[in-house]
Parts: sequence; structure tokens; C-alpha cells
Amino acid sequence: MSDAVNKLMQLRDVSALPPDPPDAAPPPVSESSFVRQWTAVLGWVGERLSFWTVVPFVGLLGFVYLFLFSDSLYDSEAIFNLQNASSVSSTLGSLSSSLLGGASSSNESGAVVAYIQSHEMLQILDKKFHLRQSYSSTSHNPFFRLAANASDADFQTFYQQMVTVSQDQTTGLITIDVLDYDSKRAHEIADAVLVAAQDFVNNMSSSMRVATIKYAQDQLIAATKSVETAQPYERSVAEAELSAAQQAMAAAQGLANQQQAFLIRISEPTTPTDTSVPDRVLDEAALLLTATVLYMIGHLLVANVRDHRGV
Repeated sequence: MSDAVNKLMQLRDVSALPPDPPDAAPPPVSESSFVRQWTAVLGWVGERLSFWTVVPFVGLLGFVYLFLFSDSLYDSEAIFNLQNASSVSSTLGSLSSSLLGGASSSNESGAVVAYIQSHEMLQILDKKFHLRQSYSSTSHNPFFRLAANASDADFQTFYQQMVTVSQDQTTGLITIDVLDYDSKRAHEIADAVLVAAQDFVNNMSSSMRVATIKYAQDQLIAATKSVETAQPYERSVAEAELSAAQQAMAAAQGLANQQQAFLIRISEPTTPTDTSVPDRVLDEAALLLTATVLYMIGHLLVANVRDHRGV
């Protein structure tokens, strides 16, 4: 009996106890915690990377690259212009005038510029000077040389960095700059470019003349047949068309003669005696200036973020 009473008393004591409190919810994550962490990282970096640490280090890397790895390149420059038969004079005075103001059409000049940069020109030069082998030689700058297994597109892109061409839109003069590891070869490549460009101009002029005359000839042949087969009442009309076709043929021949273009060398390819690329002193100064400006911008940004967050 006493045991039953004791159990009842224990049950009553337990039921009188207050219920267990619910599990405490985890503290909410602050939305700005990531920002604070990032700001702390920036502050840590800013404290340890001072101006006298970053800029001299960048300058040292640039010095090592420019003076130990970069190749010395020679620049052979040549200048030429395009003229057609109607603008060329036998006197020196009129020739000088035409060179400065009487340039051929921009379409012809643009075609020549595109041809110099084309894969066709590259094939001609590669066959003669073995450019792929030269550009990919392991003796050159490992950070600026053609890969041994480079594609044709990459080969052409590299070539366009070594052989550049530009045109003055005011005078029409076209300038070629050929960079190479050897002075004599730079001169020879520039001269070969001019020779190939002249052949291209000749072929382009010939094609234009043939097309112009062929059209006029076709019109003349058709008009002649019309006269031969015309009835009496149609003959006057056919004869008038024949006369117009004959005049057009004469005009086409004159136009075809004027379409003959010439590549006139204003300045022969130079044979450089000193390397001009890269200009190591100037490039090192530009690198230090750029590093200084970028450091100052970064420093101001970090300081602004730290002030805004109160760090």
C-alpha cells in the first residue's frame, strides 16, 4: 500500500514541474557579415602592400622581362602611293603634286592594304624567308613567339604584329613597318612586300581593264548583229544603237587605259642600324607610371570602403 502511495506522490511531483523550454533558435546571420569579412581582407592587404612594396616589385618584374627576355627587333620602313595613268605626269612638279593630292581611289588603296595583311602575302613571304620557322624559334622571347604547332590563323595574327601597314587618309600615302630579328632581313622582307604588292596592283588593273572592255565589246557585237538582221523600218533604230555602242567602245578603251594603276615608291625600305622595338627605358617608365596610378586608385577604393564600413 505504501508503495502505491509513493508512486502517486512521485507522479504528482513530476506533473507539477514546468515544461521544458523550447530549443533556442540559432542567432540570425547578419546580412553584412560577408561585406565585413571582405572589408577586413582588403584592410589586411592594404596594411601589408604599401606603395614601396607594390610599385618597385612591378618595376622589377618589368625590368627582368624587358632586359632579359624581350627580343631586340629592327624596324624597316617603306612608304608608297598608288596612282593611275590619268594622274601621272611626265614633269617632276606635277608628279610631286599628284603624290600629295591626286591619290587613286580609296577602294584600290584599301585592297592593297588588305592584301599586304592577307594569308596570300604571308604564303609568299614564308616561302622565301621561312617566317614560321623564324617566328617559332626557341631562341626568341618565350612570352612572345609563335607556337611550334600554331594554326594558320595564329600564324597570320603573329605576322600582322610583325608586319604592319597603315594609310594616311589625307595624303593617301601607305606606310609599311617590318619588324624582324635581323636588320638585313627586315629590309629584304619590306622590299619583297612592295614587289608582291606591285604585282597585285598590276593584276587588279588588268582585271578591271578586261572587264571594262569586255562589256563594251559585248554591247558592240549585239548592236552589229541587230543592224545586220534589221528590217528596213527597223534599220534606223539599229544603226543608232550601233553608233552609240561604237562610241561606248571608244570611251571604254580610254577608261581602261586610265584604270592602269601604278605603285610608286615614295621611300625605299630602310636598313636599320639600331633596334627600335622595344624601347626598354620608355617602356619601363610607362610600366612604373601605370603601376603607380593603379596603386593609387586601389588605395583610394580600399580607404573609401573602410571608411564607409567604419573599419
